[in-house]
Amino acid sequence: MADVKIKYSKLFLTCIFCFASLFFLAQEKSKEIKTIGGKKYYIHKVEKGQSLYAISKIYNIDINVILGENDEAIDGLKNGQELKIPVSGAAATIQPILGSPIDTIRYAYHKVAKKETVFSIAKQYSITETQLNQWNPSVTTAGIKQGQMLIVAEKKKILTSTPVTIVDSVKPLKPKKTKYNIGLLLPFKLGESEFIDPNNLAQSKSNFPSVQSLAVDFLMGFNKAADSLKSADFSIQTFLYDVDDKDSSKLDAVCNSGDFKALDLIIGPAYPSGFKDVSAYAKKYNIPVVSPFTQQSKILFKNNIASKVNPSQFTMIESLAHYCVDSLKSIASIYMVNSGMVKDLQYVKAFKLSYNDRLRELNLPVKDSVIEVRGLAGAKAAYVAGKKNVYVIFTNNQVFLTDFITQLAVFADKKDITLAGWQNVTAQEVIDQDYLNRLSYTFPSQNNLNNVKAYSNLIRYYQTEMSSDPSDYFFQGFDLGQYYLNNLKTSGPEFVKQLDKIQSEGNYLRFKFYRPDESTGFENKGVYIFKYSNYQLYRTAWK
Repeated sequence: MADVKIKYSKLFLTCIFCFASLFFLAQEKSKEIKTIGGKKYYIHKVEKGQSLYAISKIYNIDINVILGENDEAIDGLKNGQELKIPVSGAAATIQPILGSPIDTIRYAYHKVAKKETVFSIAKQYSITETQLNQWNPSVTTAGIKQGQMLIVAEKKKILTSTPVTIVDSVKPLKPKKTKYNIGLLLPFKLGESEFIDPNNLAQSKSNFPSVQSLAVDFLMGFNKAADSLKSADFSIQTFLYDVDDKDSSKLDAVCNSGDFKALDLIIGPAYPSGFKDVSAYAKKYNIPVVSPFTQQSKILFKNNIASKVNPSQFTMIESLAHYCVDSLKSIASIYMVNSGMVKDLQYVKAFKLSYNDRLRELNLPVKDSVIEVRGLAGAKAAYVAGKKNVYVIFTNNQVFLTDFITQLAVFADKKDITLAGWQNVTAQEVIDQDYLNRLSYTFPSQNNLNNVKAYSNLIRYYQTEMSSDPSDYFFQGFDLGQYYLNNLKTSGPEFVKQLDKIQSEGNYLRFKFYRPDESTGFENKGVYIFKYSNYQLYRTAWK
């Protein structure tokens, strides 16, 4: 089997499925635990090619928590590098990372050089120090450090104040035809998988590596979608590339191969660093490229035929803010809970901005629209009897969050209180599900979580093939395949230039693409809003 390119074959899939059908969960946590500064940490040694995403899944912890404890991880991981991973309940204090998560779609950035000051940076960009501090809340409390990324302008303001903008020329894509070449770049890790003994895994009750599981499930869903669209005038040939983001030499070899240049559509790689490299080649060869999993919006910069399906964190916040305006404002008081953590200030600010932007769209007054409260004491003090009270909190500090939810649930007895925040709160074992139900917990999600009936046939198919239940990646692969391949079948490759005009409702994913300007790719803003009620999870009617 070739090292760089794997043409889709039943033999190849059979080899993968034989491994993946037995074990489908995460790798083991590190057995080494150290107490540092009074807190307990797993000491995780990074393996070759391992990503932050994969590590976060092993420990069931948010990526931002890992970054908060390991500043050096912001610049990428190295083989053998040791990371501190908070043991459950031990992450009481998280040090702020260097700057906020990068969002190049919305903001322009400056990387702090040696000996630069807030004054010199503000002067360089003709802004005030107050403006710089407002965009970067951590500056007022922690100062600035060399290498830190600071927001220095909002791109909307740049576009309105600058009369000339440079936009990439939009080259015509390949013409419509009856057979297309589709490239899937996923981390199958066949070199590792061939040494896995399923019998040994079964005896030791270990799990099949999660990264390979992601790739296999996504591929199965995508292939099922392709089969459903196959007709006399439409078919595809799938080229599977077993690539890992950290292996840059292999990525280069893939992208310079003849088969790669002949592709009509590229899906992957899975993670930001690899996607950025592949996207540059795809742009050079004028091939549309799709990111299936990455949240970061910066990967779309300077490639107008790129798109990503997974909404960003800030899109999730924006969607919840709009839901609060559209569905709750007329009947509730909306409170934004400030956790007191420096790194959470970016979420507080993002929610307020999105909430106020929505009010302006509806020609509603903006003044005092969202009331900011500090911690649990502030939340209790702000409560208004006889009215619905909605508290929004975005934080990844598990200790603070667990304590806040527990005490708010007790306080909420016989009161009309709703709590809203991240989806991952619902999966934390330390948080009582009864509390979430009592608080009508509400959250944004990229997936239509309770639409199982629509997939009954697909689930039976998967269970027959794999002798287990499918993961989210199987459904994502199917819906992504349905959306892109159906549009390819109907309109040919040119459809990727008009994604913002092609909205679609899958059974598991919602496609509502947006881009800020013609030089940038498309981000999916298709988000659902869910809430707990009567011990069940309901999808709201908001769209």
